[in-house]
Amino acid sequence: MQSPDKVVLEHAGALGDFLLAWPFFLSLARHFREIPILRAVPPAHAPFLAPWAAPCPPPIRRALDARFAGEAWPPALDRTLVARPGLGTRPPVADSPWFWFVPGLAPGRDDSPAERYRQALDARGIAFAADFAGVFRQHFGGHAPQGDTALLFPGAGHADKAWPLDRFERLAALLRERGLRPVYVVGPVERDRGIVPRRGEVLEPESLEALSAALCAARFVIGPDSGPLHLAGLHGVPGLALFGPTSPRQWGPLGLDVVTAGLACAPCTAVTSGAFAPGCARPLPCLAGITAEAVLARLRQLDLVSGPP
Repeated sequence: MQSPDKVVLEHAGALGDFLLAWPFFLSLARHFREIPILRAVPPAHAPFLAPWAAPCPPPIRRALDARFAGEAWPPALDRTLVARPGLGTRPPVADSPWFWFVPGLAPGRDDSPAERYRQALDARGIAFAADFAGVFRQHFGGHAPQGDTALLFPGAGHADKAWPLDRFERLAALLRERGLRPVYVVGPVERDRGIVPRRGEVLEPESLEALSAALCAARFVIGPDSGPLHLAGLHGVPGLALFGPTSPRQWGPLGLDVVTAGLACAPCTAVTSGAFAPGCARPLPCLAGITAEAVLARLRQLDLVSGPP
């Protein structure tokens, strides 16, 4: 294969999936540092690639769209390496040596997508950016707690990954008793699903930059398998990830501790894009079985909370 004259970093997934691919993108940007690097990602995610990748100019953007309408690889993309890590199947575009789709999942395995992306880089002789966490914090901020705020995330991309709201409300009461300031972080999805707490302080960040600022200033975070917790991990924010139907080995956020209910049937799914666990009650027992007291105990073990048990 010829050397490309430009590289497009492409991603169309949710925040957590994108952040798992972020070290892959950094590795490519370093490897191809002598040629133009472009980005084709959701607008909200673009700032996280802005230090290395410029927006796609209109002709390239039109050619990327044209891949899905024709049977041949668009001539405008010749010698343009389009690198697309993703969790789903390969997009229905024409075969081309210039399109590199990197699957983040393997049937029957629970490897982390981040690890699979690293293996794909190794196979092409591209050095993995092992210092990615430090680089992320250098550019986008690291943990610098201000006060005693504990950020609580009651929502998740899929409703069946969320810890029951009554458990969060119980935990918030326990944290207040110990002098902490629990703050719920919600967005439009949580409002639509009716999982906004009945009492307590609520934060609704207007952007991912605002969310990053809130994360870095928090003492710790607690939430389910979700994009904001992956963002917290990259910023170096400590906390707990509450896992139920998905695998902590596969989806665990960087640096965060994990709490589960310890059920033998969990994890039971690799992806949560549709219906799963049809025989289980809702909320799922693997999440409902995690008590607020168990979460508090783990926080104490991590020296994130003091005071009486």
